Amino acid sequence: MSGWLRGKKLWLLATLVLLLTLLANLPATLVWQSLQGHLPTRVELTGLRGTLWQGEVARMQVAGIDQGALSWDWQPTGLVQGEVVLDLSWRPRKGQVRALVRAGLGSITLQQVNGYLDAASMAQVNKAPFVLQGDWLLDISELELRDFREVTRAEGRIGWQNAGGGLPNPLALGDLGATLSQQDGWLLMALSDNGGPLGLQGSARWQPAAPLKLDTRLQARAAAEAALADGLRLLGRPDADGWIHWRANLQ
Repeated sequence: MSGWLRGKKLWLLATLVLLLTLLANLPATLVWQSLQGHLPTRVELTGLRGTLWQGEVARMQVAGIDQGALSWDWQPTGLVQGEVVLDLSWRPRKGQVRALVRAGLGSITLQQVNGYLDAASMAQVNKAPFVLQGDWLLDISELELRDFREVTRAEGRIGWQNAGGGLPNPLALGDLGATLSQQDGWLLMALSDNGGPLGLQGSARWQPAAPLKLDTRLQARAAAEAALADGLRLLGRPDADGWIHWRANLQ
C-alpha cells in the first residue's frame, strides 16, 4: 500500500510540474486573444512577444492613445499568497516607470512604483487642451485598489519638477508635490509647493470610477509671471492674504 501511495504522489507531482511548465510557456499572443474581447476599453497591442510569464509589447494603444512599450516578468513567489505577481517596466514616450503588480481575488496592488514621466509628452499623448512642461516623479510604496472601485491602501509621493502649464505657452509654476494616503475608500493627495511661483495648498481625492475632486488654495507669488496672477484671478477673488480658494471636479 505504501508503494502505491508513493507512486500516486509522484504522479501528482509530475502532473503539477507538467501543468506549470505548459503555463510558463503559454504564448502571450494566445492569452491576449482570449482576453481582448473582455476588457472595459479598446486596447491594441503591437509587437507582442514572449510568454504569459515573461514577455513584452513594443507599443500599446488604449482607447486610441499611444501608451508606449511594456515588458513583464512573473515572480513565482506570489503563488504562496495566492497572487499573481509581475515585475513591470513601462516605457512611455520620454519616460520610464518600474513597478511590482500583485493581482489577487478582487484586488490589485502596485508596489515599489518608481520612475518619471515627461509632462509635455503625456499631455500630447492624452490630447490635453493645454501645454505642460517638467517631469512627473513617482515614488509610491503601495497603492491597492479593491474591485477597481475604491482605494484601500496608499503610501508614497508624486512630484512635479519644474512644473509649467498654460496656453499657448506654459507658465512656470515651480516644484509641486502630492503626498499619498487613503481615506474612506478614496486616494487622498495632500498638495503642496516648494516656494516657487505658484503657491499651492489643499487636497485632491480620487477613485477609479469618480472624477478627481480638488479643494485647493492658490497664490501667484511675487516672482510669478503676470499672466499667472491674471489667470488665477479667473478662478476667484483673493482673500486678505492673497490666496484664492478653488474647488473643482475634473474628469
